[in-house]
Amino acid sequence: MRASPLLVVALSGIVLLAQEAPLRNFRQWVGGQEVGGASQQTRITVGLREVRSREWMVLARLGEEIRQEVDQTARRAADGAITFTWRLQLSKDPFEGRAEWSPATPGILRLHPVNGAALQKEVPAGAILWPEDLEARLMEAARLRRPVTATTFSFPVQQWGTLSLEPVGPDPLPGFPDAVRFKGQETQGTATSPVETWISPTAGELCQKTEMGGLTLLMQRAELPPPAPLAKGLEGFFERTLQTLPPHPFQPWLRESTLKAEGTPPDLPQDAQQQRLPGGRWRLRRAAAPDPREAAQRPVTGPPTAEEARYLAPSPLVPFRDPAFDGLLQRLALPPGLSRWDLAKRVTGFVFEWITDKDFTVGFASALEVCRTPRGDCTEHGVLAVALLRRLGVPARGVTGWVGLGETLGLHFWVEVKLQDRWVPVDPTFDQAPASALRIKLGDTDLADLGTVGWEGAAMAFSSLRWVPEKDGPASWGAGIRIEGDQVTAPDGSQLRFPGVQWSLRKGVLALGAWTVEATPRPTSAQLKGAQKLAGPRTLREGWWNPSERRLWMNLGGGHWLRLDGVAEGTAYTLLDRLMVKVS
Repeated sequence: MRASPLLVVALSGIVLLAQEAPLRNFRQWVGGQEVGGASQQTRITVGLREVRSREWMVLARLGEEIRQEVDQTARRAADGAITFTWRLQLSKDPFEGRAEWSPATPGILRLHPVNGAALQKEVPAGAILWPEDLEARLMEAARLRRPVTATTFSFPVQQWGTLSLEPVGPDPLPGFPDAVRFKGQETQGTATSPVETWISPTAGELCQKTEMGGLTLLMQRAELPPPAPLAKGLEGFFERTLQTLPPHPFQPWLRESTLKAEGTPPDLPQDAQQQRLPGGRWRLRRAAAPDPREAAQRPVTGPPTAEEARYLAPSPLVPFRDPAFDGLLQRLALPPGLSRWDLAKRVTGFVFEWITDKDFTVGFASALEVCRTPRGDCTEHGVLAVALLRRLGVPARGVTGWVGLGETLGLHFWVEVKLQDRWVPVDPTFDQAPASALRIKLGDTDLADLGTVGWEGAAMAFSSLRWVPEKDGPASWGAGIRIEGDQVTAPDGSQLRFPGVQWSLRKGVLALGAWTVEATPRPTSAQLKGAQKLAGPRTLREGWWNPSERRLWMNLGGGHWLRLDGVAEGTAYTLLDRLMVKVS
């Protein structure tokens, strides 16, 4: 789970205006905390006019810093032709490219992303590409006190955006007595944000406020006084995208859950895993395992169908034709003749193991970067899995949404693979195939470019409502657990029994005698750091016991794991041998 890696890209849509002037500086705040800034400068040489803008941001997430930067330059020749270069730094390797526009073909914008195929974008009527043209339009609107609408292009996310403003009236700012305040909205891709901006008819845009994920985003000229500080302890953007769930000892094993949206939910897609119910309720199901026909479907080896082609294509995010992927395929050591589903399961497990550094400081890395440097969180797991699957002929796409993990519901990114007539979710972050049930899908992406991922839309949608679990299956939340002496039955029908020891369930916490017990996704290498690998003397069941935490991780097979706390070493061996398990 993670915060939006595209927050800086969404903010880059904020209008930063250039003039024939020395370097112009801006400062930026998120939720009352100064996180970065921007600069813009115009330079004129013989036959060429150049506008360069930079924007940078440092965000805190789980105690770590995420550094992001956008650098963009527009150059216009004497004949009116414009060239653009851009560089977006969200991780170690940047996303970058160039573009051209010519007055001879005004309806076409040609893009050349690095590590991606060249493409053309149709230029909407009235769209503005040259930054100073946008500045002139806004300054004129401030002078005449009239509404203004402008369509512009974001090169980092390769999407058109629209800014619509209505004048509110004169509102002087320190040093700018002619400032006029406007209100309106800004749309970038599928995300729409409210905007409040101050524009001077003589000095251009001075200050802009917008909202994202319940936080105020402020960009203003550096010479303006900073905003009043907020109370200490204000939680950050990432923390605001997390919600608390009531505890449930078998949450990862649930086949079905019903959640109610308190607030206005977004327009969520519906499929076999996610169905709308009356009263703002949604039923979430774990995907059914493939039937024999689906499980036997072969990967694509020749020309794909038109429907599957976009989910088998390379892009700057998933450039799987790069020779670097040859090494990963050798590590996979796949036998010939595997079906799509066999490949999906193997890739899911391989990516989980390959990314040993579960690093929350990575903003958004391409699959090529993760191939070379195995670090990152859910998006890095997802893009690498999609790249490998497409390389192997399995149609795959990314999914943006929210997932339940323990007592937390937060933003997440996972993968879907095409089997016959349906898309089946898998989750390489947790090594789940099919993926767990407690996840809310907001939308999917073919990963053609950063703009299709939709992190900022997911963050804004999440902040406007709260999800409350009502049921798991037919029973109320947590009520589907049955305890009969030394045996406990999970809602999915799985059974755990330890002869002679009583189970108990209090406020969602399951205990076996003095030990607390909880189903969990597969533990990461970081979670197992310092743990000793054990095996039951009679059963040879595998487990990992951490002496400092007195914690036992137990592999039950079939993707089912248990975590037991308060366990001594001798007890760990006993549990591995004597805990009787029937996995549904």
